[in-house]
Amino acid sequence: MNHRERVLAALRHQEPDRVPVDFGGTVDSTISAFSYQALREQLGLPPTVTRVQDVYQYTAVIEEDVRRALCIDTRPVLDEPAGWRRGELPDGSPAEFPARFRPQRRADGSQVVVDDKGTVVLKMPAGGHYFDPVSSPLAQAQTSADIEQHLDAIESYDRPEHLDLSYEALAEEARVLRDETDSLLIGFFGGHIFQAAQSLRGWEQFLVDLLVDRTLAEALLDRLVEANIRRFARYAETVGRYVDVIHFEDDLGMQDRPLLRPSLYRDVVKPYHARLFRFARAQCDAFILFHSDGAIAPLIPDLIDMGIDALNPIQVSAAGMNTACLKREFGKDLTFWGAACDSQTVLPFGTPQEVADEVRRRIDDLAPGGGFILAPVHNVQAGVPVENVVAMFEAAHQHRRYA
Repeated sequence: MNHRERVLAALRHQEPDRVPVDFGGTVDSTISAFSYQALREQLGLPPTVTRVQDVYQYTAVIEEDVRRALCIDTRPVLDEPAGWRRGELPDGSPAEFPARFRPQRRADGSQVVVDDKGTVVLKMPAGGHYFDPVSSPLAQAQTSADIEQHLDAIESYDRPEHLDLSYEALAEEARVLRDETDSLLIGFFGGHIFQAAQSLRGWEQFLVDLLVDRTLAEALLDRLVEANIRRFARYAETVGRYVDVIHFEDDLGMQDRPLLRPSLYRDVVKPYHARLFRFARAQCDAFILFHSDGAIAPLIPDLIDMGIDALNPIQVSAAGMNTACLKREFGKDLTFWGAACDSQTVLPFGTPQEVADEVRRRIDDLAPGGGFILAPVHNVQAGVPVENVVAMFEAAHQHRRYA
């Protein structure tokens, strides 16, 4: 089997020739830009200039020689900038960034991004590894009419101005990849609805809205789903024609439980997710990959009901996310994408042997019968020993068979 055939077989709940492996195929299965060059060195590859595509998570674009060295089956089709600029990571190492992403460095060592009104919208503290949103443009909204004053923020939530390459140009890149490689192509769409509402309104405030101002909450959710549907119509007729999987996101979980009571999710948020996924299904034949961290086992039946094909990242350290139980209960209807190794304890703090043992256990739990693509549990963070990262992928290939 080639790379694409292997992953497609697993998505169809068939056993391919080996367990498919993803690294860097999504914005949630790559590695911190701070660790990327160390990984290259560990693999015996020459140094390069790290390209930072996701400037919020500060993650690296995985290059072809790394993909070959680790026998990766996937390749991303991500929103991109029209141009790149040379710069430095906060540790001083060279990197490339979207040309229109230009943070300002402050005297205290922090970096900030300021909008055209002078408001700080993103901040990375001194010594930090991420840019965090620090402004909620709809925080003062009190009525549906107030929401209408911020449609630009709603429309641009998943397509910030520094990712300014047109869908038509991105589609041409995807077409070339489809014609010239046999990788499984994953198109990132995003499609945030619940998370976008929290970010735009304020993380705590939107949760309060759901309980005490349902009218305002639903007005914002309605505008968000409408914006995503309009954007997906353009995406489907351009990029969507060439990708095998389309990646949606909307974090719904905490460490020990879902962010919302399942009954509240089903009553208020799920109808908006269902509208978007129904529209996506009608417009495009690609598989739907949905990303949510955390303890979301109580919501998995809802994801299946809405037509989700695959779930990422399977946070194995979260409550209720036991891989053997998940496979037994949902494995006929859902593909598990991720779950390679506990990212909170084993991968950062274990030995290479402990990492390998963990990977083998997850494969044993999830691979039989297909329906499993192995990938990191979210992005590999700065400070994770790169020998453990390599051990994770080596174990995946040594324990690759289903028998």
